[in-house]
Amino acid sequence: MRRGLLLGIGSAVSYSLANLALRGLSGRHDDLAWSIWVSAIKALPTVILAACLLWRRRRRGLVLYPTAKPIPILIAGAFLMQFGGNLGFQVALGHIGLAITVPFVFAFIICAGVMLGKMFLGDRVSPKTVLSMLIMTASIILLSYAAKLAATVSDEGAADTTTEIVWFGILMAVVSGSSYGINGVVIRKIARDTLPIESILIIYSLTGLICFGTMGPLMLGQARLLQILPDEWTMMFLAGIFNAIAFFCITHALKLLNITLVNVVNASQNAMCAVIAVAVYSEPVSTPLILGIGLSIVGLLALDRK
Repeated sequence: MRRGLLLGIGSAVSYSLANLALRGLSGRHDDLAWSIWVSAIKALPTVILAACLLWRRRRRGLVLYPTAKPIPILIAGAFLMQFGGNLGFQVALGHIGLAITVPFVFAFIICAGVMLGKMFLGDRVSPKTVLSMLIMTASIILLSYAAKLAATVSDEGAADTTTEIVWFGILMAVVSGSSYGINGVVIRKIARDTLPIESILIIYSLTGLICFGTMGPLMLGQARLLQILPDEWTMMFLAGIFNAIAFFCITHALKLLNITLVNVVNASQNAMCAVIAVAVYSEPVSTPLILGIGLSIVGLLALDRK
């Protein structure tokens, strides 16, 4: 339990740092081709990490794939994760920003995890976990409202964003959260019963790298690729490195804890992203923001640790 909780918190911290880098990229190019290219580069460090872990496992004489039966399911899950989860998240980020995207995504990750975990994994949801989930949901609502207030302040004097663009961003956040929630169930089921974590990581990361790495250059074109600035490359690789660490942590956490518990712990990155938005991007501090961060801490403390 303790190891699983530490891995979950490590995942939340790493995802928050990855989101910080992605937030720095989102305002520069807001088209689909750019989002696909960022997703491709973000997948590269995870491929390298997974390959190193597989090589180490092979050196120890351990079997990489004890059975091939779950591989088609993993590939399907990887497509959903990459196109629905990662690409959807990046597109939403460009339309509605970090502070709004993250709460929306996690609201649907938690909902999907509760329903699917109970249906397909038989995960027990204790009263303490339900209480923690409700507190974290209240925190998400408050943080989302705080982000809306911050967006209203920052948009004064700027060009108005159309309602259609905002709703498209929200839709992409919902698709992203649902995709991540479904994949959490898939990964927990297969990691718990069938395949080692390393074998799962390589399939998910390679799918993203091959798909987005092929589509990105074709859609961007050589001229735009050559115009990418050094600091943009740096932020893409940093996002990928932190994403790789986070993905490694969360897959191990899913093997040790039930999916609802992992999702609630990982949802603490809502508060982390809110703090980052204030500290790094000078977003205004508000009462809903402070209450939301406080409730996130209370939600973590209320978790069932037995």
